[in-house]
Order: sequence, then structure tokens, then C-alpha cells
Amino acid sequence: MISLDVANSDIVKAKNQISEFEKIDAGSWRYTNVEAWRGVVCEFKTSEWLDQEFNLEIKAKGLDTSGIVDEFDVVVNNKKIEIKSATKNYFKYIMPKTHDVLSYPKDYLIASKYDETTSPNKVKIIGFLNYSVLKDFPIKKNKGAPYFEIPIKAFIPIEKFKSEIYLT
Repeated sequence: MISLDVANSDIVKAKNQISEFEKIDAGSWRYTNVEAWRGVVCEFKTSEWLDQEFNLEIKAKGLDTSGIVDEFDVVVNNKKIEIKSATKNYFKYIMPKTHDVLSYPKDYLIASKYDETTSPNKVKIIGFLNYSVLKDFPIKKNKGAPYFEIPIKAFIPIEKFKSEIYLT
């Protein structure tokens, strides 16, 4: 697992993106009591780490206020990658929406976790899965759209990603 420090500027940037996103129609349905900004921080920090390791072809941009659904978060070695996160340290699952997984296929899913229990807070990059296996996980529904419930322990350690991404 890779552990990255979260700076106050990372939090401010993410909260500003959430605020702007909530002004458009796509952002008007946001759940209450969800600290979505942590997911944005995870996406950016994970993208920064991936860029240092792999020299990304396309970097994460976070939330898009244009209303256009992004088809992926980053691209490495011509492979489309989605970054999903658990926004609390004690969360045990990554939960990508079934609609997004089925409608916008990618090559890999990378999981990260926001750790608010440390000072400074951390983003932990957990691991990866081939996108084709996501549909093998159970579908659940709580609060909103159905999602795949993927246990964090199911992810292949991120340290093995380099050999994976260049072999395929």
C-alpha cells in the first residue's frame, strides 16, 4: 500500500470543486452527510502518484462541471483507468455504480482510501483490479444508485500494478 500526505491545499482544491459541481444539474442530487471532497482528494493524489510512476498520458481532472460524463480518470500505456475511493479509513468496500461500470468500461479500477485518523491525513493507494471482474461482485443499493460492493481485501496490491500495466 502506498501512503501519501494530504496537504491543506489538496482539501481546499477538492472542496472548491465540489462547491462548483453542486451548482450544475448533475451535482444537484448529492447525498447529505457525505464528505465527497475526500474522494476528489483521493483521485488527485492517486493520479499524482501514478504520474510520477508511469508518466500518465491523461491525468485526472476531478469533477467536471461541463455536465459531460467522463469515461475514465487517467490513462497509462493506452489503458483507461478509473480511480475509486473509500472516504473514511474504516470503510471496507469500494462501491462503483453499476451504471458507470457497465456503460463506461475501462481497463482497470484502482482503489484508494482517505485516512482521516492521522495528522496529516493520508491517501492510501490500495490496489487494482481488472475491470472485467467487477461484474462478479454483488450488487447492493443504499441511499441511491445500485453499486458493486467490492471488498478492499479483493484488490491486488498496487505495488504489482507496474508489471501488470506493461504486460497487457
